[in-house]
Order: sequence, then structure tokens, then C-alpha cells
Amino acid sequence: MYNIFKVFCLSLLVRAVFLILQNPSPDILIEDELMYWKNATNYFENGYLKKSIMNERMLGVFIYYKTLLYLSMNNFKILLFLQSVIDALSCVIIYKIANKLFPKQSFFIFLSAALSPLMIIISAQILSETIFLFFFSLFLYFSIKAITQENRIYLNTISAAIFLGLSVSIRSIAYPLLFLSIIPYALILFNKKVLKYKIILLSIIFIFISFIPISPRIINNYNLYNTFSLTSQTGTHLAYWVTPMILTETKKINREEAINVVNKAKEKYRFTENPFETDTVLRKVSFEILSNINKFDIIYFWARGSIINLIAPSILLDKKIRSLPHPSFYEVGNLFSWVKLLIEDNQYHRYLIVILVASFTSIFTLISLLVGSVYIFKKSKTIFILTNLYILYFLIITGPVLSPKYVFPILPCIFMYQGITVSKFLDIIKKFKKK
Repeated sequence: MYNIFKVFCLSLLVRAVFLILQNPSPDILIEDELMYWKNATNYFENGYLKKSIMNERMLGVFIYYKTLLYLSMNNFKILLFLQSVIDALSCVIIYKIANKLFPKQSFFIFLSAALSPLMIIISAQILSETIFLFFFSLFLYFSIKAITQENRIYLNTISAAIFLGLSVSIRSIAYPLLFLSIIPYALILFNKKVLKYKIILLSIIFIFISFIPISPRIINNYNLYNTFSLTSQTGTHLAYWVTPMILTETKKINREEAINVVNKAKEKYRFTENPFETDTVLRKVSFEILSNINKFDIIYFWARGSIINLIAPSILLDKKIRSLPHPSFYEVGNLFSWVKLLIEDNQYHRYLIVILVASFTSIFTLISLLVGSVYIFKKSKTIFILTNLYILYFLIITGPVLSPKYVFPILPCIFMYQGITVSKFLDIIKKFKKK
């Protein structure tokens, strides 16, 4: 218990220091942060959300910020400190997961989480990632307990289901996992010689419990829009982010021209006031445009985007870094053209220097993905398969859209790879010193 307390205090101290240095204020919020803050404060003060926001985002994130506004007495800095406390608790959970799987490397895995620039930066922002990672880490923790411990299997399964459902109530990106998680779970229990009737019962319990936190949303959407979808955001993401990214790379056009292609393809369809019908049409438009592009090109840019997101320097999300003069990647469209601009234009050189310095962390992450994977494969093929399926799921869902924050759901895995790599590196140094 004392170790857990130390882990929590160190994690919180790092985040508190970063908050003090940032001196955050609602006046400097931008993009999604501003959207979440305006709607959360409106929800706190007036008790309702706009219908459009309710259709696009999950209610859980606004309940979360409404709760923090109440606990912080509507003080922005206190609110972010409370969020830092939650992020520190996520570090504790990741430490406990590491203790279950790789006890020898658990301290180094914890350090990767505690000192993670991505976790620290986002915990100081008004976004859904921090609370999502907290719930999702708890889902992973209880899932691991359920498949590694014979006692309390029902309690651990129920706990895992609750926290997965809560994760989905924050971000619908995990919605398919309510069903997909059952497959490896059932197979692992089957290999452990658990009775078939017990596996079936546990699977039914898992699905039923995991749907409880989002059941009001599903019932409401079915009654109003005749759909089992949770949000109407997927079509917009595909049409105005994924498809333009692919078009700019393959057709050598800029983002504005790519969006014009999407808008022109939309003209042959009739749109209604039903946001979920619009979502379906936008998906159809996106798939039609992408169907005319070479499949190998799509796979290449999808994979490239995933790899870039995995190793991209997290510090680029920091507001002070983002405020430095630099070209918009989405406006330029092409990665090589964007890099060329950074090199050729003197006003972008400070931003370029930051990228070059931060690239050392990218090299370490890339090495750790290789070293960690090899170690986990040798240690446990089951964990190796599960971690890779876990990473693959979120990378496929994200697509080619670039931002370090898109790897947030898979941070527990990345920390494991990093912690294992540091541990193995120190072992090599010790052996070298003995010689």
C-alpha cells in the first residue's frame, strides 16, 4: 500500500508542477477544448445540452465535467487539478496492471506513465481523454484479473464490464469492444479448462452489465432515430478528415480541394434533419470516393498515419509549442511538403528545432515497440496477441488522421513496451559493468 501511495504522489506532483507552469485559463481554450468547456458550463449552469451536441458526443463526458465544476466550485484551475488527480490514479492503475503482468519491470512501466508528456499535457486540457483512460485502464485491470485469477471471476468480470461501459459512455470509439472483447475472453477461459456453461454465463453477464451505462442513450436513439448507433460523428470524421487526408496524399491536392471533392459527391444525395441519416449518407459518400482509390495506397497511408501517431512527439500538443509559427499540416496536406516548408521558411525554424529535439523520444518509442514486443512474445504469447489486437483495434479506428492524442487509448501498452525496454537496457549496462 505504501508503494501505491508513493506512485500516486509522484504522478500527482509532476502534473501539479506542469499545471503551475502552464497557468491555465478558459480564455486560451481552442478547438475541442472550447466546445467541451462551453457546453459543460452550460450544462452545469442551466442543466441542459444542445440537441446537436447530444447527438455528436457522449453524455458521460459532460456529466464528468459538470461534476468537476461542482467539486471545484466552478474554479478552472481547481478543476484541472482534480483532473490531474484522476490522471495520477490512472498511473496507479497502470502500475497495478504492470505488477500483474510484468512485476520485474513494473516500476519502469509506472515511470513511463508518470512522466508521459502526452498524459501530463492532456490532463491540463479540457478533453475527454483523461477520464476515458481512467475508466479504460480499470477495464483492462479487472479483465486481466478475470483471466489470471480463478477466484472472484464473477466479480472481476462484472467490474471489467462496468468500466468498459463507462468508457463507452465517455467516447463511443470503444463501442464495438462491448462485443469484440468477449471473443478473446471466452477463448482464454476455454483454454484454462473453465466449464463451458460458466464461460457462456460469464459472457452473457459481461455483455449485459457493459450495456447498462449506455442503455439510456441506445434506447433514446432508437426511439427518436430508429438506430442503435451512439453518435452521429462517424460520417463527419470519415467525410471531412479521413477522406480528405487520403485524397491530399494520393491526388496531390490541398485540403480545400479535397473537401470540395467530398462536397460535390454529396450533391446527388438528399439530406434530412435526422443527424443519423446524415451520418449514414456521409459514410456512403466517403466509401464511394475511397473505392476509386488504389486499395494499396489506402492501406499504406492508413498504416503510415498509425505509425506516425505512435511515435510522434507528444510535446507538439502543448499549447505553448502550438503557438509557435508553423504551417498547418491539414492545410498543406502532404507530409513531405509540410516538412519542406518547416526547413525552408525561417519563421518556422523554432518549431522545427522543437520537433528535432523531441524526435529523440520518437526514436526511443520506436525501439521500445520492437524490444517490448519481442520480450512479451517470449514471456507470454497470450499477452502478446492481446496487446497487439488491442493496439490494432484503436489504430484502425483512428485511420490516417494525424495527432499524437489518437494513441491515448493504447498508452498502457506503450508504457509496457517502454518500461520493459528501459529495464532490459539497464540489465545490459549491469552485465557490461560486471565484465
